[in-house]
Amino acid sequence: MRVVMRLNTVGTGLRQARNGRRPRQLCSAALVSAFLLTGCGISETDRSRDRTENAENPAGLAANTRGLSKVTRGAAFAAATAEEGRAAEVGRDILQAGGNATDAAVAMYFALAVTLPSAASLGASGACVVHNDKTKKAEAFVFAPVAAPGPIKGQAFSVPSGVRAITLMHVRHGSLRWEQTVSPGERMARFGVPVSRALSRDLQAGGALIGADNEARRIFGSAAEGTNLVQTDLAATLAAIRQRGGGEFFQGAFARTFSEQVTTAGGSLPFETLRSTVPLAAAPLTETHFRSRVYTAPAPAAGAATIAGWKGQQPGGGTPADSGGFAGFAAVDTKGGAAACALSMGQLFGARVVVPGSGILMGAPTPAAASVSPMVIGNPGNGEFTFAGAGGGLPTAAQALGYVAREVLDNSRPLGSVLA
Repeated sequence: MRVVMRLNTVGTGLRQARNGRRPRQLCSAALVSAFLLTGCGISETDRSRDRTENAENPAGLAANTRGLSKVTRGAAFAAATAEEGRAAEVGRDILQAGGNATDAAVAMYFALAVTLPSAASLGASGACVVHNDKTKKAEAFVFAPVAAPGPIKGQAFSVPSGVRAITLMHVRHGSLRWEQTVSPGERMARFGVPVSRALSRDLQAGGALIGADNEARRIFGSAAEGTNLVQTDLAATLAAIRQRGGGEFFQGAFARTFSEQVTTAGGSLPFETLRSTVPLAAAPLTETHFRSRVYTAPAPAAGAATIAGWKGQQPGGGTPADSGGFAGFAAVDTKGGAAACALSMGQLFGARVVVPGSGILMGAPTPAAASVSPMVIGNPGNGEFTFAGAGGGLPTAAQALGYVAREVLDNSRPLGSVLA
């Protein structure tokens, strides 16, 4: 697992935030996370002010990525970061178009379904946490892995409820029209997008795992870094979601068709199961930090582990093997709103089956699929944002996220020493 973090000093401007990156630090850790931070001044005066007043400090960006993927893009004092570069660019564009952090997160969710389906398809499970600068409150959305009634091609798969959660998140906290958040992903699926290094590495590591599925082999069999990946069926799915709203995915004509497509492929996903699988929308787990609040996702997500890490409980020793299939993304807007999400396919390429006609790679209902937690730190008094991140991919990753965040933000330790 790798963490890449960049901490800028006070007063970092747009040009520096976008282009003045420090050399990357690649560190082995039981953690995969996407970080955005403000409030990271390095002087003792700044640290004292943060501790006592939580004063605004637009310091810059920090990001995690696989290897050399370039994932952070800035827009004025807004930013978006994602596991895959083009998805991050979509988030940036949404922010520059006047969208808020939730709009950017929603758009990155649909973009990642196209650019990194190995870890973030529409079949993924996950969780999101939103800090609303207007209400000065936070809300969590958890779409946990729920096994479908019957396997498909011998593989257990999860009932996809992410679109439903993301739709609700947008209704409650978004500002742009729904179509604006879905259309970038739809365009990339319809006209193609160059295969990123992130997806290429996943294909190299797990291409053989999806080789037994004819539909997956048809879509990804010839994909290599830089080649144009067109996903016509997925584009049609996204078009239906864009035109008729997210409800189309779980209770509209598409939902009925999708259920039939799963049946045709040999699986079992009744329409009633799609309609009755409801994600959790609830208050996040909360920990007070001076004038700010630390927000994480409640059970069945792993937010409790993140809080434990934040309180100083170190993750277990060793670095166990990562099964892959995790993606994190986060955004912050110019008004102080923030959104962070963690997605999991349960393992690399999930159930390793694409439902014919839909373009959707199904997730696997493994324990790892629930071992995710986004994390946001915000001030309920003034609505200011301090931190957004996401952890997952390993049982200890969510805990490591909280521990690393506390050590770096509150104790001013260098990232490398925290992960040593």
